[in-house]
Amino acid sequence: MKTARIVMFLAFATVQALPATAKPQQHESAPTLAWTCPLHREVTESEEGQCPICERSLVPTLVQQAWSCPIHAVVSEDAAGACPICQRDLYLITEEIRFACPMHPEETSHEEGECSICHMALVASTSTRPHQDHNPKHGGMFFMAPDNWHHLEGTYPEGGVFRAYLFNNFSEPMNAKDFKGRAVLKEVFDTETKQTRELVAYPLLASADGAYLEAYVGSDTLPREITAKVQFERNGKFERFDFIFAELSEDLEVVTDATAVSSGELTVPENPNGIARAIADRNVLVRELVTSGAMTEIYLPALEAKDLAVALESHIEASPLETRQELQWAVKQLVRAAWLLDDYGDLGNREKVYAAYDMFDEAVETIQSVFR
Repeated sequence: MKTARIVMFLAFATVQALPATAKPQQHESAPTLAWTCPLHREVTESEEGQCPICERSLVPTLVQQAWSCPIHAVVSEDAAGACPICQRDLYLITEEIRFACPMHPEETSHEEGECSICHMALVASTSTRPHQDHNPKHGGMFFMAPDNWHHLEGTYPEGGVFRAYLFNNFSEPMNAKDFKGRAVLKEVFDTETKQTRELVAYPLLASADGAYLEAYVGSDTLPREITAKVQFERNGKFERFDFIFAELSEDLEVVTDATAVSSGELTVPENPNGIARAIADRNVLVRELVTSGAMTEIYLPALEAKDLAVALESHIEASPLETRQELQWAVKQLVRAAWLLDDYGDLGNREKVYAAYDMFDEAVETIQSVFR
């Protein structure tokens, strides 16, 4: 992606793995061919290439944007508005258009054609991509688990009360009784064992109706820093999610984050000094978000900086010979760090976010040292 950022989280999957509509929904916006990593779903580019994280080849997928309801996923509209069923605000999603054989559903393609087995015409269908709705449902902070399937929303609805709501990768609620967890308030790193030791922790217990996990964590002082450790699979490890609550969570109507629906073009300055300044400006925003704990918002300035760094590549050959190698290194590191910030921000893992930001900041400083 040279000048434009595609704001969507895409994953390669077969038709059987996604809840598809009976027939494709028609939208005014023309479908777009995008390239995505089959493993790292957050990686999406406008051209062929390799995943900057795992170096797998990106695969093609045909996508279109639509507006849907956070509760009634069957709703698919051309423009923003209210859900015709519950009147909630619609949010922007990305739909995948796949073509499959009606007799041999394993025969799929991202374009029209015929089945290689029976030669029947492939039939189009649309399906909502996983991870499209990361909007909080209960006024809290919404994170994705490392398994890329489970999601967790942490809330602080009243003083001394922490709640965790569980969702699948289509943001559908899951029964909290199927999960275990604890809310950790204080922990220290043991330099001898190289492990983190919990000093203050409370069990997360499922509500009677299974709607959420809840822990009473004492003091109602704000801000509150709480780490939720949740086990998603029996005998699996407890995954951590770091929360900073500056105020009480209000369980309101879903409000779409304006930054999440931005799909306009990124303006790239014409000269390398301007590009470097624009990257530095994004670095300031990323640093502020990291410091404040707003991890789910980091992706926008981080990935804009990534696109600016890619645009800077065309100017490297014109730079002084002695700086070219470090510039090439800095661009590569910034691109990888931006994707990691996007990934770890979704996971809600503060330690990994800090580590990725160190990489990001180092790359920005190198670019700044050349173009001042």
